[in-house]
Amino acid sequence: MMRAITDIDGVFRHLSADLKKVEKALVASLKSPVPIIPVVGKHITLSGGKRFRPASLLLVSEACGYKGPRRTVMSVVTEYMHTATLLHDDVVDGGTVRRGKPSANVVFGNSVSVLVGDFLFARASQLMTEDGDLAVLGIYARTLVHLTEGEVLQLMKSKDPAISEKDYLRVVFHKTASLIAAATETGAVLAGASAPLRRNMFEYGSSVGIAFQLMDDVLDYTGSQKELGKKPYADLREGKITLPLIHALREASASDRAKAIEILAGRKTTEGEIAALARLVELYGGIEYTDKLARKYVAQGKRQLALLPESPARTALAVLSDYIVSRTN
Repeated sequence: MMRAITDIDGVFRHLSADLKKVEKALVASLKSPVPIIPVVGKHITLSGGKRFRPASLLLVSEACGYKGPRRTVMSVVTEYMHTATLLHDDVVDGGTVRRGKPSANVVFGNSVSVLVGDFLFARASQLMTEDGDLAVLGIYARTLVHLTEGEVLQLMKSKDPAISEKDYLRVVFHKTASLIAAATETGAVLAGASAPLRRNMFEYGSSVGIAFQLMDDVLDYTGSQKELGKKPYADLREGKITLPLIHALREASASDRAKAIEILAGRKTTEGEIAALARLVELYGGIEYTDKLARKYVAQGKRQLALLPESPARTALAVLSDYIVSRTN
């Protein structure tokens, strides 16, 4: 008798066999006559990521009626694109830790990290071309544009205290949610879903994807180094103004806002200044505000699931959605 799916462990038990296939395919597709490529690829691809994107794709596809081998291929495509963005992000942001380990740019250098990221984008394109589905190619081509736009948008808004919530959520959609939405929409396409259902699954992925990033923003302030695999306040150290601080700046007194703007304008932020910004966020409710908005986006996403037939996969998607706002890392 199949056990009911009631928590995140149940979700991953349900997906166990499928995710094992994905893990094998992730390694197999890293093969290259250039020896450094699989070494760097494995360093980050197999470093303990949550596999949230492949899990979402696998579950949506199953919920829409398809459990064939193309799910594995497209899960690899999605994870390679995600991993490529991480490699590039760490170079752009000067990141030094990723998932509790030295980041690839620290171990192998910036040039190698960027080029292996390019390789992963290229391999993902190759896998999609071999699959031959123009609808899927269109989804990921659009998403690649969104991902790069998001990176540039974030760079332009770095340390900008005038960034609005609307502008920030635009960055979040492009940088994070667009790829999760691509995964869930692709799951529907693989199942031959109708155009309206395909759109609903895109909206589901977009909503939970935004919630996922907003909770990352919260955890950067509330998580411990052990939970996060890196020091808290990493975003502040990298000059990123995320929603908790945006809200605090909006609500702060004129003097507190002026002090924060002065800190953000500095060339290098000290640990004392980072602590001062964190206190400002706490004082003006930035964490609570962001958490509440993340929960709103999860609820919005879950409403899209009502259009799917009742099944263990649909239940798992609902549980996966709730996990986003309860996780600690």
